[in-house]
Order: sequence, then C-alpha cells, then structure tokens
Amino acid sequence: MSKRTSTRRDLAAPVVHLASGRNLPDPHTPGMNAPADCGVVFLHRPAPPSLRPFYTELATYEETGGFTIRQIETASLSVPLIISYGTPFRIRLGQTPIAGDEQPSFIAGLDTSRVFIASSGRAACLQVNLTPIGAQRLLGIPASEFAARMVSLDDLAHPQISELRRQLEDIEDWNARLDCAERFLARRLGAAAAEPVSSLVDVAFGLIASGAVRRIDELATRIGWSRKHLTDRFSREFGFSPKTVARIARFNRAQALAREAMRPDWADIAFAGGYADQAHMIREFEDFAGLTPSAWWRSLDKLGSATWHDQPAR
Repeated sequence: MSKRTSTRRDLAAPVVHLASGRNLPDPHTPGMNAPADCGVVFLHRPAPPSLRPFYTELATYEETGGFTIRQIETASLSVPLIISYGTPFRIRLGQTPIAGDEQPSFIAGLDTSRVFIASSGRAACLQVNLTPIGAQRLLGIPASEFAARMVSLDDLAHPQISELRRQLEDIEDWNARLDCAERFLARRLGAAAAEPVSSLVDVAFGLIASGAVRRIDELATRIGWSRKHLTDRFSREFGFSPKTVARIARFNRAQALAREAMRPDWADIAFAGGYADQAHMIREFEDFAGLTPSAWWRSLDKLGSATWHDQPAR
C-alpha cells in the first residue's frame, strides 16, 4: 500500500497473516505450520536477526482444499507485501467483500480498521511481512504515504519490486521462491542493517512497538523532544501517532497471549498485556476487531485467523 490507488487500501490495509495461529509452532522456527486438514500449504522463514528491524518473516500460502476461506484481519504493525500466483483475494473494509473487490499483488500500510477477506479456495501468494521502517527503506518513501491504504504493485511500479516479481515468476518451487526473496531483501536492506546509528524516530517506533516504553511523554523526554514534536515526526514518517502505535502493539500482545492459551483467562491477559483493566481491553478489542475478546477467540480458524460468516457476531 504505497502509491494512492483506489483499491482496497483506500478502505483499509489488509494484513493477510498467513499463519499466526492458535497452538502453532514457534513462528521463529521455519517450516510448514498449517494443520494438515485446513486446506492450506504454508511455509515460512523468519528474518535473520540483523534484518528484523526491517522485516519479520517471509511466507508462502497456497490453498489446496478448493473451499472458500473467510478471515477478518485486525490492526497490526506489519506492512504486508503480497505477490499473488493464484486467484486473488476479495477484500473489503468493514463488511463482507463482493465481486469486484478482488485484490491481486499489493502492499498494505498500517491501519486501525478490520478487514474482511475471502478466497475462492485457490489463492496462492508469497508474502513479506515488512515493518514500517523496512517498508520505508525498501521503497524509498515515508510509510505515511501508504498508511490506511492498499496499493496494487502494478500501480506502485517500483523498479526493484517489479524485478523481484519477474524473477519469482520464473520459479515454480515455493522454497526456491523463498530463497530468491531472501536474497533480494538481503541486498536491499543489508546496507541499512549495517548503519551504526538509527534515526531517533525509528528508535522511538521500535521502543513503542516492542512495549519497552508505556508513557509517550517520558519517551519524548528521554530522546530530547517535546511530545508534540515526537507526535508530529511519527505522523509524518508512519501516518499514525505514537499513542495509536502503542495501542496497536498492546492489542497485538493480547492477541498473541490468547492464541497461545487453550482457554484464555482474559483478566490475566489484560494484566500481562498492559491494560488498565479487563474492561479497557474489551473496549480495545471492540474498537480494533469489532468483537469482544471471547467472540474473537471463538472465531479463530486453524490458522489462528478470526473468521466471519454472512453477519459477523459481536
């Protein structure tokens, strides 16, 4: 989601998390993480430690069951780059997608809205889960330019991304595609990883996203900025305020804790996730997911994604 296009990212940015699933293996262990009966072949490789400030994971996703898969994606701090090889996903903000909502290869920026995604059962893609900092370094433009938007890779017309797509099209094997994408990212982002000093706004983003700091005013003081200056720089660089990024990070931590549980204890998750109380967490889930925490957890499929029916229940 970079250049302005009137595709779904003008609606919101879908993050097609290919396998963030409940009771799946550690995401930093490469391999196939999809249950055998879910109709999906899923491969993933974590980014090497030196490149994790720029991307977290490479993954491939291929539906083999031939049946419709419906998911709801909620706010996250990933910027997914999707290169499609199958039937495009249908994606729409806030309501079920219809014919005409197909999205082929695209990049999606940060967003706070929930996104409804449907596939025909024949979708297949390679996905790079970039961080906002990595997307900015890769594309050479501020992440704010594609915040709350989705941009077709054809409309993006980025020469290096276009070259990667051409290389991948000549490869049939999914593991070989992952090899090719890894080499591409190492070339494009390796120099940035070797830089001895990061910008203060990038450092601030990393601290907030990791949950290392809870109070934005204290962070601003630590780096020698006013809160207003920090907020202005954040908005210019990433398209969202530090407070919004902190809210998304806290929400994602609560989701991760719930996915790990056989039966979530929501009071414990609220405390561990950094919420003031359970009621605070419930409000945030309803804001970001459109569901209560319990309803969201009950809707998770075998890949760990929330699902929808014709009328998603709150």
